[in-house]
Amino acid sequence: MKEFLSPFDADETLKLAIHASERGDTHSAIRYLTELLNIQPDHGAACYFLAMQYAEIGLFERAIITLRHAIEINPTFDIAQFQLGLLHLQMQQTFQAEQLFSSLSLSSHDPALAAFSLGYLALFKEHTTDAIHHFQEGIAVCSNDALNNDIKRVITQVENAVINSSLAVPTSTAETTQSNPTIQAQTETVNTTEQKKLTGFLGAYLDTIDEDNGPH
Repeated sequence: MKEFLSPFDADETLKLAIHASERGDTHSAIRYLTELLNIQPDHGAACYFLAMQYAEIGLFERAIITLRHAIEINPTFDIAQFQLGLLHLQMQQTFQAEQLFSSLSLSSHDPALAAFSLGYLALFKEHTTDAIHHFQEGIAVCSNDALNNDIKRVITQVENAVINSSLAVPTSTAETTQSNPTIQAQTETVNTTEQKKLTGFLGAYLDTIDEDNGPH
């Protein structure tokens, strides 16, 4: 294994990256994480955090590639799979998102992520009542306030879309066959929440991330 040229070891470099991210210094966070991964390319937590930084600045394809590498390092890295699903949704790659959420709903060690995944799967099927139920189930067992707040925003968007849909009076056949407003609202939620606040998950999930390879 190569040794760091800087005066900091791997753990110190990771913590410096996290602190930089918490200060909003994405540039420094990426620099620290890139340095760490140049030395330890199979550092799962560093891959995860770097992907979140890429997503923060809009490099979604690069974030997806980096998250995939984190999952290759540790296939049980549930939060990385969940974030990857959200990124695919951000990119309107619904099929890939559905595959990830389906897998998590069956195999996740985190009951909250399993429930949240079921909520997204229900949204894909336009089952809004079931989706809200699953989201609320996840919130009930999730100790992560930041994640809970994001899911609550999803619920609000879905509820508002349902209300707006019930008030709308279609004037043509074309209007009645437009994309379902619930799915549109859910996508808008990912746009506003995940694109701009992905680092909220970074800070919120520090207690579930092992500093070497992934979750405890």
